[in-house]
Amino acid sequence: MTEDTLIARRIATQLDRGTGELRPEVLERLRTARRSALEHHRIEARGLSLAGVGRTVSDMWAQHSRLAFAMITAVVLLAAADTLRDNVIGSELEEIDSALLSDDLPIDAYLDHGFDRWLKPDDSAS
Repeated sequence: MTEDTLIARRIATQLDRGTGELRPEVLERLRTARRSALEHHRIEARGLSLAGVGRTVSDMWAQHSRLAFAMITAVVLLAAADTLRDNVIGSELEEIDSALLSDDLPIDAYLDHGFDRWLKPDDSAS
């Protein structure tokens, strides 16, 4: 126990001993004053609380809400960018495949090992 706690207990003990010698109307006034002081000392709750857990979580969220919002926004934007990139690459590959399949070349041309070189642009011509 701290020194302040010990002093407070000693004072309370002295006050309790002295109440036996007081008149009843003085005791009643002291009780009324004590009740009034306790009513003014009460702390109002700011919301629902689950044995302190709810308050702790809400206080932590209030402190870190900007950081959490920024992180969630970054994750959503990265996921959207990745999805968009996959869609663009997929549509480009689909366009190339449909162009090759709609051509009048026989199927053996696609199986030829030199055909992939023919498809690539010729850099030496420029």
